[in-house]
Amino acid sequence: MEQWLETEDGQQFPLQGNCSIGRLPENTLAINDKEVSRRHALIHAQGEGVYYLVDLGSRNGSLLNGQRIRMPMQLKDMDTIQVSSTILTFRQTESAEEFEDEEAMATIAASNTAKSGDCWLLVADIVSFTKLSQQMGQDEMAQMVGKWILACKQIIERNRGFINKYLGDGFLAFWPLDVTPAETIAQALHELRELQNGQDMQFRVVVHYGTVRVDSAVSAGEDNLIGPEVNFAFRMEKVCGALGQFCLFSEPAAQQLQEFMEIYDEGTHALKGFQGEHAFYSALPNPQ
Repeated sequence: MEQWLETEDGQQFPLQGNCSIGRLPENTLAINDKEVSRRHALIHAQGEGVYYLVDLGSRNGSLLNGQRIRMPMQLKDMDTIQVSSTILTFRQTESAEEFEDEEAMATIAASNTAKSGDCWLLVADIVSFTKLSQQMGQDEMAQMVGKWILACKQIIERNRGFINKYLGDGFLAFWPLDVTPAETIAQALHELRELQNGQDMQFRVVVHYGTVRVDSAVSAGEDNLIGPEVNFAFRMEKVCGALGQFCLFSEPAAQQLQEFMEIYDEGTHALKGFQGEHAFYSALPNPQ
């Protein structure tokens, strides 16, 4: 399967992994237009043949088929992307299956190149996203979400992690197998907390540490995470929301992080699809 962007005059730009769009020359696709933000948008590879358009809080927005996007949107063959006056058409040789939910996004079939190891997983999502969408104007909401995504992306990458999937109102991030010290994760969490303190839009994060399989063979080198531990991290988000916490740790994550953060016991809770009760912990408690 091949994917590319096509300009109105027929020029083609092959997509091989992520493609950043913006005014800065270091972008994959640099557009010399004062109406284009320095870091305007991202076309993010999410599995074999699956790409999402992500606006990064640009002033004038990113349009998909003529509509400004408020959240990451999956691209399909012949979709049009407009950044200021530049119009691009997303093309692919055959249609990729659309992800229907988070669990499907996290369980891509393993290949012979997949390797297993312990991995930090972080799921973040915006609190009361639907309610916010109803209360705020489309342009204001789009810019707020985009700025949040860009700020989180910079924090994750500054602390040696990567965003693996965008989930509409959130994302899944991970750190490379077996090489990331807990102190680095603690620093990322402190920075995310500072980000939350500086804005009106609230979000929450969950952190899990477990064994996953990582397949780097598909989608031009984009890593894909495989296994029940990924689903476990997604299920944790529901518990975090029910407890009203900013941050929730699984027991394996808390054991690793307790040297660097003050950890609070949040009791045991059931997770859909997993047997028994599981212990969870919080840190950086919400202000009183």
